[in-house]
Amino acid sequence: MKFVLASNSPRRKKILSQFGLEPIITPHKFNEESIDKNLLPEEYCQLISRGKLHSVISDWESYPVISADTIVVIDNIILEKPIDKDDALRMLNCLSGKEHLVITAVNFCYKNKDIKFSFTEKTFVKFNILDQEEILYYVNKYNPYDKSGSYGIQDFSAVFVESIKGCFFNVMGLPLSTLFQYFKKFDLVNFPLDIGG
Repeated sequence: MKFVLASNSPRRKKILSQFGLEPIITPHKFNEESIDKNLLPEEYCQLISRGKLHSVISDWESYPVISADTIVVIDNIILEKPIDKDDALRMLNCLSGKEHLVITAVNFCYKNKDIKFSFTEKTFVKFNILDQEEILYYVNKYNPYDKSGSYGIQDFSAVFVESIKGCFFNVMGLPLSTLFQYFKKFDLVNFPLDIGG
């Protein structure tokens, strides 16, 4: 049985496909700007993830549906996707030489089996001190405008990272190991790997 990924992120699909899971991709219809940015980062992230799921669940009641949202947090300030080049440069300069937090909130609903769960995952990432030339090259070459915090750890910006504490896949946008533990808990996976029972 297939499952639905309520996401516009090609990275989340790639993470799942690496482990033999091929979701049905459906873009969410949730207005992320409707959430108050003054909330605590974890709550803010979870509300967006939940909103994404609820925006598509009525179209897929016979399927398991997963949604996720990832944010970057530094000094209690949420860094979302940059709005333009200057914003991307500003974010990367802000992260340079410092440790930041990556939070991903995940929501799951399978109405036919009355299964619901949600969780958040946190990963700490420390950047090296970045040269302006490195930052400019990255922004010009990789156009990180669809990435929270203006970087994707799976591409060239991996060289920015001095250390990481926690789940690598969480920084990419989907904490795969924790998600898999929930799948096992609710008897949603079989081997060869399949989801949905």
